[in-house]
Amino acid sequence: MEGSWLFTEDVVYDVSDLGFGTLQGLAATREAGLALGDRNPLAHHVTNVVVTETADGARALSKGISIMVGGATGTVTYDDVVVRTDDGWRISRRTIKARREPLKA
Repeated sequence: MEGSWLFTEDVVYDVSDLGFGTLQGLAATREAGLALGDRNPLAHHVTNVVVTETADGARALSKGISIMVGGATGTVTYDDVVVRTDDGWRISRRTIKARREPLKA
């Protein structure tokens, strides 16, 4: 499938913290993104990426920042399981957690 360079075909995409449940497979993940239509962000940036080697591949933790049409912003944390495939490294599982409050002491 064109555009599948980031995820495995059988990716588990957990957006339950955002109210969308867990999506199974690349096709379902793509369809969910397309279904958002104009509610998708105008821009999406990933930063603060930390990759740790595991027995089966790697784990990547990162922050996502979204800019919406009206100028609203949002931030999430990505927790990714990364595996080596014949096509290179791909995310096989992504869990997204929304940041709703600032860090507190």
